Amino acid sequence: MMETLELSERYRKVLAIVVEDYIRHAEPVGSRTVSKRLKPPLSPATVRNIMADLEELGLLTQPHVSAGRIPTEEGFRYYVENLLETTSLPESTREEIERAFESEEIEDLSELLKVASRLLTQVTGFPAVVSAPRLGSERLWKIDFVPLGRGLLLVVAVTQAGIVVNRLLKIPSRISGESLQRLAEYLNLKLPHLTLEEARDELLKEIEAERKLLETIFEELEEGEKPAEPIVEGLSKLLEIPEFKDVERLKGILQAFEEKNIFVKIIDRCLGAHGVQILIGTETGLGSPKDLSAVASPYYRRRQPLGGLAVIGPMRMDYSRVVPVVDYTSRFLSHLLDKLHPRA
Repeated sequence: MMETLELSERYRKVLAIVVEDYIRHAEPVGSRTVSKRLKPPLSPATVRNIMADLEELGLLTQPHVSAGRIPTEEGFRYYVENLLETTSLPESTREEIERAFESEEIEDLSELLKVASRLLTQVTGFPAVVSAPRLGSERLWKIDFVPLGRGLLLVVAVTQAGIVVNRLLKIPSRISGESLQRLAEYLNLKLPHLTLEEARDELLKEIEAERKLLETIFEELEEGEKPAEPIVEGLSKLLEIPEFKDVERLKGILQAFEEKNIFVKIIDRCLGAHGVQILIGTETGLGSPKDLSAVASPYYRRRQPLGGLAVIGPMRMDYSRVVPVVDYTSRFLSHLLDKLHPRA
């Protein structure tokens, strides 16, 4: 619908004013309010007719007969795709983001991601989520095997981004410690700068005798028992948002947020795209309630997407302010990741 709908300049201006006023005040917007802000001005009667037409098009709705209009999900989507004007991030905000990262003694990736999550909530005033990288797409640095006896083997892998992964495997007792040591030395010659998938493809061509063991190791490293939980920050900020003052409504949101895989799914949708993505209402996949939106972006190491970060708030969040914050934070985080080296 949004791709084919054409609005005249007059209708676009009215819709933009309604959306922006609703973002600021969380209240239905009346025709007189719109009339005062239009340049050149239009009479309230003319504005009412335009708002009625926009309602018929599904872009506005009237919560009560005597109230003004508020944007629908489709109205927000049209605004974001056609009317949103983002400004460059103020120098003071850029400095705040950079100081937040530089003021911490960051020694590994997990600390870096926690700082990013806290920072997004602090700057935008909305809950934020940052996903951990998936090991399958991260380039490896080193791998070690630690035999624990009785057929148990501890596999320790370190990635270039400083991620340390431990997996406990059962192996045939006939495989000696010397064989494991030789295998580890061989892998460490081959692994640097390869992802798990690349390493598996290359090594399995060369080591047919150890094929089954290697398959088990790489599958366990890539999949593990469960994915790393995303870092979620600032859910209490929802209490400060006017439309979530209703206890039952807030309870529904918090129940949705208890399932952290929801956040992973939101971020996964942005990993295949370039730059900031805006998900509005049902597009977030959050289910009920349906009046939440997410502004998400991937972050990178060496131009490879590792994970993502997102700000989640009401559908009427100020996209013009939130989008540049998410964009700059993801780009600065990627810059820091390019400089981060794993500890020996």
